[in-house]
Amino acid sequence: MSLKGEKIACFGDSTTWGDNGIGTGGNQISWTTQIKPLVKASEVTNLGVKGSRMGIKADRTDSFVERWQRGIDLSGDVIVVFGGVNDFERAVPLGKMGSEDPHTFYGAVNTLVTGIVGRYPEAQVVFLTPCKSGGVVRKGLPPFYQKNEVGEYEEAYADTVLEVCAHYAVPTIDLFRTSGISPLIPEQQKLYMPDGLHYSCAGYGRLAHRIAAGLNALTYFED
Repeated sequence: MSLKGEKIACFGDSTTWGDNGIGTGGNQISWTTQIKPLVKASEVTNLGVKGSRMGIKADRTDSFVERWQRGIDLSGDVIVVFGGVNDFERAVPLGKMGSEDPHTFYGAVNTLVTGIVGRYPEAQVVFLTPCKSGGVVRKGLPPFYQKNEVGEYEEAYADTVLEVCAHYAVPTIDLFRTSGISPLIPEQQKLYMPDGLHYSCAGYGRLAHRIAAGLNALTYFED
């Protein structure tokens, strides 16, 4: 029972795209590239878009929901959905459990969970909570322990992913609490998070190992 030979589709934002915050990132350093040999997958598709939020806001048209609505191809044996940090940083309203309004975070996650599982009912879908953000002061982006412009902490967005996925029995990996990388520890931030928000090659490698362990624990295939 392993991921050997399986295809993995990774739907995400800059943390999937491979942004390191200093202009030298890309798919070549992303966790999506580094996870492939760890799990021996036959194919890992990087569907990350820098700055993408799960929820819809008027200033952009590349949210997870809008990309989903435009028919993005997530074909794979495993579909990994990793987002939420930009919803926190850019103050997407949280909303309430049960909402179907994709302009709220609850509504967006609900739309994505039901839509992706509905379109790919045989795939093994796993959602990841956003990692703790150290914020980027020069861009006005708050760290996880400060409230955003709608009065929410990042933890609320992570908990929304967990709550909605639990409602639909969709597996999750809680990177907000267990990524193994802390922006509060200067030595780790310097090594793994150059700008406090995005990851270095070593940081993405550390995430790749954590995500690989989670996927191996949560997915199942016949050998």
